[in-house]
Amino acid sequence: MTIDSYDIPPTVLASRIFPGIIPSTSYGNVAWNEDGQCLFVTKKGVNIVTPHLTTTFSPPPTLVDPSLTLENPSSVINESKRRAASASAFVVDDNNLSDEDGLDNYDETPLPSGGARDKGKGKEVRMRRPKKGEIKFWNTGMEVDKDRSRDEVYGWDDVGDEITAIVSEKEVTTRQAIWSPSGLNDLGGSLLVVLNTNMQVSVYAPRNDPYTKQWDEIADLTSIIWGSIPPESLVNGLTVEAMCEMRTMCMQWSTHLPLTTMIGIDGSLLVLGNRAGKISFWSYGAEKRFCQIQSVRIVEQGGWVTDMAWSEWKTLGDHTCEAHLALTLTDGSVRVVSVQRKAEIDPSHPKAWSLDVQPALMIDRGDERHIGSIKWIDDVLVWTKSGSVHIFAPEGNQTVQWNGIVSLKLERVGNWAGANGIGPCIGISRINRDTLVIVLSSLTTYIIADFTTSPTLAHPHDSLRTALALRDMFEDHLLVDPLIRIRFRGVELQPEGWTANTSGWTGLGWGGIGAWVTEPISFHNLDNATEGKRSMTFVLGHIGKAGPTPDKAVIEALRGVLTDPPNLLHQSSGKVLMPYLLHILSLKEPETLEEELLDLTLSISSIGSAAQQHKVDLVLGFWDQKTLDQLRLAMVLASWCEEYFPASATRFQQVTASLSTSITARLVEVLLSWSVTTIQRQGVGNLDRQFIHQLLKTAQQLSTEHVGPELPRLIQDISSKLGHDEEQQDAEERCPACKTEVGSDGTCVKGHVWTRCSTTHLLITHPHYRVCSTCPAISLLPKRHLSTPIPVDDQGRDHDYQRFIPSQRAEEDSLIQVALEAAIACLNCGGRWQRAV
Repeated sequence: MTIDSYDIPPTVLASRIFPGIIPSTSYGNVAWNEDGQCLFVTKKGVNIVTPHLTTTFSPPPTLVDPSLTLENPSSVINESKRRAASASAFVVDDNNLSDEDGLDNYDETPLPSGGARDKGKGKEVRMRRPKKGEIKFWNTGMEVDKDRSRDEVYGWDDVGDEITAIVSEKEVTTRQAIWSPSGLNDLGGSLLVVLNTNMQVSVYAPRNDPYTKQWDEIADLTSIIWGSIPPESLVNGLTVEAMCEMRTMCMQWSTHLPLTTMIGIDGSLLVLGNRAGKISFWSYGAEKRFCQIQSVRIVEQGGWVTDMAWSEWKTLGDHTCEAHLALTLTDGSVRVVSVQRKAEIDPSHPKAWSLDVQPALMIDRGDERHIGSIKWIDDVLVWTKSGSVHIFAPEGNQTVQWNGIVSLKLERVGNWAGANGIGPCIGISRINRDTLVIVLSSLTTYIIADFTTSPTLAHPHDSLRTALALRDMFEDHLLVDPLIRIRFRGVELQPEGWTANTSGWTGLGWGGIGAWVTEPISFHNLDNATEGKRSMTFVLGHIGKAGPTPDKAVIEALRGVLTDPPNLLHQSSGKVLMPYLLHILSLKEPETLEEELLDLTLSISSIGSAAQQHKVDLVLGFWDQKTLDQLRLAMVLASWCEEYFPASATRFQQVTASLSTSITARLVEVLLSWSVTTIQRQGVGNLDRQFIHQLLKTAQQLSTEHVGPELPRLIQDISSKLGHDEEQQDAEERCPACKTEVGSDGTCVKGHVWTRCSTTHLLITHPHYRVCSTCPAISLLPKRHLSTPIPVDDQGRDHDYQRFIPSQRAEEDSLIQVALEAAIACLNCGGRWQRAV
């Protein structure tokens, strides 16, 4: 029996207070990447938070209670009185707030005030939390360069006169931050691109631990633009036109291209819109070096591009992909540029991409009003202005049953401070096939119904119901914010007078889960405070039954993902499963889904021994296998269930072990098939021979139920090619400490214990290795990744690409290095790597 798992009250999944000031409200200020990390922009820089969800790492440490003081322990009686007074002001039910507690109002016509605020006979009712408490987060980040240390290098300060000069802000702050697609840094994850208010662009990569450690600036794109200016144009100094081309106003990075033959060859495009009215296309590519490949003028004079949005790529034949780039301009108009990339596959040359950019097409001429946000929903374009939402559906689209432009006027929703329809839009999300949710900076929400047939604003009660849920979450942390309580101690807070000044909001795909960052502000009393006394709150919340219901229940949606998984090289397994697992955590009784989850993972484990197609390219062999991705996702799901459902831990553990063995069998088969083909073209060094020998030993130890039909033949073929000569004796693995034989479990005869590489099955005998952030896998590092990212120098010149220049000399471990480099992400689960050192 399928249980209705969406009948849950709004739930705060996680909340955390950060010191500082949020920047100007803007769409995209909060964004998830495909690795399951979330950025949010602050005035000083960018914070990166990562939930402790599908991981074998220990949870992050609990933060110090902000209510703790340095008071003498002998004054414990005073502390007890304070805690009792604080407890009397709140009613907290950490288990489940039932409908009798007032949350049933979310299912009916909402009352003028939130249902959760009027209960408890004068006491405030805290919002509902997950049954096992809030989710913990790791946190790291970076700060922008406030000193303008490279302005002299750029030489742009003294360019122009009273009319043509650009006046920068006195204090440099963060203007925009975006993620790259996954799989571009040397840990298998995303890069971070940051634009500051000085209109300078930098790219950052994690050094060794993307969750908690430093991110290094590996490229200054503004410096690269300056270096590409022809010398003859700099004879009399930097011109106004060149200076405007160096000043970036907005940016966006496309997704990966879906051509399977080009997996592992980055074809995504970073686009920068500059002050000169041009857009420039940038590639990171296989060389791991940023280069500008084309520039297109959009505005002839007097304007520029203010924001951009990429659509998803679509395949046009076997070698061509097309995407649409939507542009918003300073005059309020919208244009669309068609971009095509063609795969150039020539056996005599490395694989490469070509670029073709079509002229911009005018979609809407605009009305001089600023466009606050723009987003593609499949092949339908949505943009917002103050007080209105606009939707464009081209002829022949595959998403909706109409075409043209629909404009909807937003009216006031709610009776609290800031509850109006003219605030900036910070979030656009498609909850189900027929419903959109628009979120404004005051956390006011609007439901757009009948999206596929005839878009209209839903009944105001529907929008108010969702807005009340978000408002209740805001008031929940407003009333316990330690800095707010210190500033207003002795004064009764009136929540209706506080504005939820929210810098950004983003959904997670499936369901009603969103993340946002809010700073409480009271305009009624002209409240003002220095930065040291201000704070912002990051919230991860589930609107539950207060919002629209998804098209599918959680188990059905999970089954669809496991049946037809995305490519785990482009999206980590943790990010794929995140919205479904967070929804399960929100349930009143998550245990009711145990049996269905067990049956779901068991159904995937039965496909483990199915035949697979062998690839000549090892990257394709690892990452172009749908069955492998199914097994990886199912193993991560079963491992999470094993931890979360202790009553069924033994049964889930058995499923996890079976799935892990099936994955190992398929990976060994891929490696042996590739090795057979490779050693026919080149010789085999001693280290490579040892590598193949370990693969053979692993294959021979696999049980027959997990072995595919091709594996016995591959074992025989490669054994015959290697032979049984004296070189075979050199392939025997010896303990580095005592030179005795080492068993398959990594233990030698004298008891020395070593860990085996999950990619090559060789012993790890030095500290240069990487660990998976999702499963217990540990792998050796490729030689090209031994050094950490190289930061830019004082002049802004990049040097990081030098790490990836291939060696021209023959290596005795060439097969090992190819295998390690093909393990861009964890081969066992699709998780992302972290360096040990």
